[in-house]
Amino acid sequence: MMQYNVNKEMVKPPVEFRAKARGFSLVELILALGLGVLVTAGIVQLFVGNNQTYTLLNGQSRLQESARYALDFIGRSARTAGYFGCDPEDDRIYNTLNGGNQLFEFDISTPVQAFNYTGNGTATGINDWTPTLTNLPRQTGGGSINTFVNGTGIDLTEVIPNTDILVFRRVEIPGNRIAQLIQPGDNPVVLDDPNVTFQVNDFAVINNCEQAALFRVTGVVSAGGETTLTRGTGTGVFENAIGAGLSEEGIPYGTTVNGQGSSVGRIITEIYFIANGAGINNRGDTPRALWRRSGVNAPVELIEGVRDLQVLFGVDTTPNDNIRAPNRYLNVHALNPTDVVRSIRVTITASTVNAVTDDGNVATRTFSQTVSIRNS
Repeated sequence: MMQYNVNKEMVKPPVEFRAKARGFSLVELILALGLGVLVTAGIVQLFVGNNQTYTLLNGQSRLQESARYALDFIGRSARTAGYFGCDPEDDRIYNTLNGGNQLFEFDISTPVQAFNYTGNGTATGINDWTPTLTNLPRQTGGGSINTFVNGTGIDLTEVIPNTDILVFRRVEIPGNRIAQLIQPGDNPVVLDDPNVTFQVNDFAVINNCEQAALFRVTGVVSAGGETTLTRGTGTGVFENAIGAGLSEEGIPYGTTVNGQGSSVGRIITEIYFIANGAGINNRGDTPRALWRRSGVNAPVELIEGVRDLQVLFGVDTTPNDNIRAPNRYLNVHALNPTDVVRSIRVTITASTVNAVTDDGNVATRTFSQTVSIRNS
């Protein structure tokens, strides 16, 4: 604003006022916009980088958790495999069913079993694993084969090629103590236990420190704190064989006074394998998972993100040197009948499930665990 003195002469405004009245030049606006773009791009890049780092770390954390749980499940099954109570003699473990030890779900003669994939990398038939999967409880032709309960078999078309199948068998813990002397031809009588309730069509094992025998429960009668487990006979492969006793040596279980460590428990067979899971990852793919079939139940998905399962057996090539430790690890198909197996080495490959790497893939890691085999 111009001012005039008393002589009507024009007076210029102060310098400070003129500076405040000036706007931004075009050069200044361009520089400001450029700096704003650079700052915004830096913030976006920082956010994207932090998000990728979080996704990667979260995926790796889940990967490690999946591996830990998988090895924990398998490890617990391995450590209890072969448990029959008071450690009976190997040659006194009897199967009184008509199907004998050919019944995969109840083969108490083989506590630990593995099947090594030896196919061409694409096929998943019974002959693509060694030994063959002829007796494996599985789905075929719209029904089941080798299963006590229909519809509970493993669908081999879903099992991932180049992965192994691992099996453990044991007697359920805890068992019920017998209530009285049990002769080989008797029906077992056990003391009632609120933690263990037997049902018809349970498959149970009676055992003591000398012997053990598998039988099918066909009736359950409870009275006075005791339960009688009936062993009715039949002709089917899952039926108790006519005339088959609980001891081929004629040795009773317990004494006339007490059970002396004799007990009865259900037999549990656990089968671990790798197949596709039920979920979908952020890439639209179906991640692999660790599955387990337990007892006579249908397989269930245990842990998502487990891509591979491999098994080796630890063989003691010098079993008479008083050192009960393996000094060689072999695939199951390389074992000889006379080999003394001390342990198994389980190797799994776990993944992050979701794609987390810069190239849009999942991250993977391999983990191993060695477990001693019971009574080996």
